[in-house]
Amino acid sequence: MLRNYIKVAFRSLRRNKLYASLNILGLSIGLGSFFIIYLFLQNELAYDQFHEKKDRIYRVVTVSDSEHGVEKQTAISYAFSPKFVESIPDIEAFSRVYRRSIPFSFVEGEKSKLEIETAVVDRGFMDFFSLNMISGTASTVFKSPNAILISESTAMMHYGTTDVLGRMVGYYTTDNYIIEGVYRDLPKNSSIKADAIILNERIFAFKKEGNWGFTETNMQAYLLLNESTVAADVEKKLTELYVQNAKRAEGKTLSLQPITDVHYSLDVKDPVTEKTDKQYVSIFAFVAIFILACSIFNYISLAVSQSIERAKEIGVRKVAGASSRELRKQFIIESVLHVLISFVLSMILVELLIPQLEVLVERDLAISVLAQPMLLLQGIMFTLFIALVCSFYPTYLSTKLKVVQVFKNGKGIFSSQRLIGAIGIFQIMVFVVLICVSVTANRQMRFMRNENLGFDKDHQLVLENMPWRTREVHKNELLKLPGVLSVSSGSQLPNDVGSSVSIEGQDYDFSFFEIDDDYFQTLGVRLLEGRDFLPEDVDSANLVMINATAAHKLGYDENTAVGKTLSPSSSWRIIGVVSDFHFASKKELIKPVIFKQVIEGSPSNQFLVKLDGANWAVSTKRVLDYYNDIPNLREPSYFFFEDRIESQYKQENVMITMLNTFTVIAALVAFIGLFGIAGYSVKRRLKEMGIRKVLGAGFLSIQKTLNVSSAWKLLIAVAIAVPVVVYWMDSWLSSFAYRIEMPVFLIFGAIAVASIVIFITVSIHSIKAYLINPVEILKDE
Repeated sequence: MLRNYIKVAFRSLRRNKLYASLNILGLSIGLGSFFIIYLFLQNELAYDQFHEKKDRIYRVVTVSDSEHGVEKQTAISYAFSPKFVESIPDIEAFSRVYRRSIPFSFVEGEKSKLEIETAVVDRGFMDFFSLNMISGTASTVFKSPNAILISESTAMMHYGTTDVLGRMVGYYTTDNYIIEGVYRDLPKNSSIKADAIILNERIFAFKKEGNWGFTETNMQAYLLLNESTVAADVEKKLTELYVQNAKRAEGKTLSLQPITDVHYSLDVKDPVTEKTDKQYVSIFAFVAIFILACSIFNYISLAVSQSIERAKEIGVRKVAGASSRELRKQFIIESVLHVLISFVLSMILVELLIPQLEVLVERDLAISVLAQPMLLLQGIMFTLFIALVCSFYPTYLSTKLKVVQVFKNGKGIFSSQRLIGAIGIFQIMVFVVLICVSVTANRQMRFMRNENLGFDKDHQLVLENMPWRTREVHKNELLKLPGVLSVSSGSQLPNDVGSSVSIEGQDYDFSFFEIDDDYFQTLGVRLLEGRDFLPEDVDSANLVMINATAAHKLGYDENTAVGKTLSPSSSWRIIGVVSDFHFASKKELIKPVIFKQVIEGSPSNQFLVKLDGANWAVSTKRVLDYYNDIPNLREPSYFFFEDRIESQYKQENVMITMLNTFTVIAALVAFIGLFGIAGYSVKRRLKEMGIRKVLGAGFLSIQKTLNVSSAWKLLIAVAIAVPVVVYWMDSWLSSFAYRIEMPVFLIFGAIAVASIVIFITVSIHSIKAYLINPVEILKDE
């Protein structure tokens, strides 16, 4: 019996090639897109979930609040130590985590060293971070300050085995570390990356306990709270202790962030490189559900539309003695056949596109459905469930319809008209929403990249690790090269500000740059008042320049700030005010900045070289030839400033590229569905069209008649879509300090596109219907 059902299913598939192809294509695209987004979101939501005590692990975040906005960062002083927090009994364990690349030599006597991504931690690290130890145990490692733990891949790379306990690892001079443990590589979805772990007792041995003057940008503090402890209570105690002991702690509070939220904390300045805006997780979850829902609805609507074609077949089967149960089995098997074919095609699509997704997000997602049997089994079970969902209503409708009514007046399928109409409205609505979301997101990113930053980022070559003791010599030599317009050096680039300074009487730390006298000229920053630094300044240690925001923060304006000191007790005197420029992402407000002149001997090793745009490729080669010939140059590194600026929006660019891709896919799925629904609507009205044609109705009249119902669907869909778009996009745009206004014309554009798509799909079927001879339609009446 089963064999007969399958044989009939294949015959039906061959007989209705167009609708079968639309069904399989729509389901393949829908399932493939759903699985890709599901796997991506599963990876995103699994960040730091592998820690056994994840519900009690928190990261310390310093929060500074002022009229310039809220600033959050994880940089802490070395004095923020286990001894500092031992007075708070709610804290079960504590560890600082300092990320840096450290050169080690793994072969005894080897002079060359390889830089390894290393986590420098306190002894409490092993008490709450879950490491899967291969050699050694978590309770016995770190017996001495010279202990080191290495990852499995590091051990295999250098020794070819994980049985390496007791071996020596060279560090800088003649110092050695002793391998006390080997752990399995940390999961890809871990916010803490480390191929080696060592204690900070040696790295920071020169720092004294209680020294609050040293703050390390790449150092983070993690706490393990006791069970049933309320994080807010510990926050309050920590803040009180911090204010009592730390310098410049006024106006700051300490917040505890769950480790599972670290991956989504875009508003926190920290050394974590892999982050995702949680809004995008919601957006992609919505897109995935929509694509899958549309695919299912498409199948249902196309299957229902086929009920008209198969009414005679159902009637003959019933006359021949087929029961409703047998008919249901037949339709369910047909549905399972369609969905399984779609599943196979979708798996091929997933395996082909996952590597492209990894390239796009620049992460090794380690995702492969075929390589994970359990995941594949889950996919098959889910697909069979989808098959049952897809077959339920068409099967019920096809077996319950009275065939005589279908042939006579179509009333037997009246109940399906409302369902298919609702499906059409849903598809049009989300089609309009996705177009608006995609275009708005693209316009916002174009605004952030191309809007005036306040400085010239084009054709700026950055040379790193320049010998700072001979800075002026190299600067003069570079200026002699053809095509070099200007050269400047500074402690930091405008997009990479990590230093700050406090001013007496101010509740907000000022960002701090050390620059030379050509810095603003090279970047094209406008001088509003006063003068620039000069090489001949004899009192350069006490001269500063500020931006316009800093002038206002100090209680001046651009015209009155020059000649004033930063505070009554400060010896720093303002000699110039420059225009504001965006030295951070446009998601943040411009902050007050103090510029100080780089003095001779100051370790400022970044050179900014302004090139002639007319022949920049040749000029770049000349500069790099000179740069690479510098003797004893440590770790040559260079990049174009424009690329570094663009990298600030890397996360948004990646997500928007994915959003654009899946919007196109969703639009394609919706188009397939609208095509099937339009075909169903036209088939229902074939007799009506035949009668109209016999009575003299022309082509335009018939087109108008068929398009009226589609126009009503469009109006209803738009009425639902517009409030959704306005609320959703305004909420997303509000996360940017500098944003575009919600473009009203965009909604009209989306409506116009949807109208064109609907008109095309209806017209394709209506033209085909118009060309049919009325005799063929009405001959059975």
